Amino acid sequence: MEGDSGSIEQALHSGDVHELLTVWENFNRGETWRGASATGSDQARMAAAQFLAEVREVAALEALRANAKAVELLTGRRWYVIKSAREAGATWSQVGEALGITKQAAYDFYRRRIEEQEKYLPDLHDAAAARAVLDEVNDD
Repeated sequence: MEGDSGSIEQALHSGDVHELLTVWENFNRGETWRGASATGSDQARMAAAQFLAEVREVAALEALRANAKAVELLTGRRWYVIKSAREAGATWSQVGEALGITKQAAYDFYRRRIEEQEKYLPDLHDAAAARAVLDEVNDD
């Protein structure tokens, strides 16, 4: 992500998860190479200096903002991947396990998202299709 601070602002406002993750990774790579530069051999310091000269420096707060936005976007999009998994035959237990949560938490998350979409985006949301995969969680 070379360029001025505007490129980071662009990533934050674009909604492009890949751009946000690039900001996050540039920060982390920079930290790694700065560490190698400070404690490594002459060869490591030279490699670190070359890398750091080629990559845009990202401040920690910029990286955190990019991380928070990426998490927000990915979480917001989670419901339709749950829908696809359920349509493909996954149980709520399997969905929960994939997310690292209980089957009840996965079910509740999905149900709340459907309710939010019905409330805020009724014309853009196919409630019947979304609810078709919302069988009782205890049926697993």
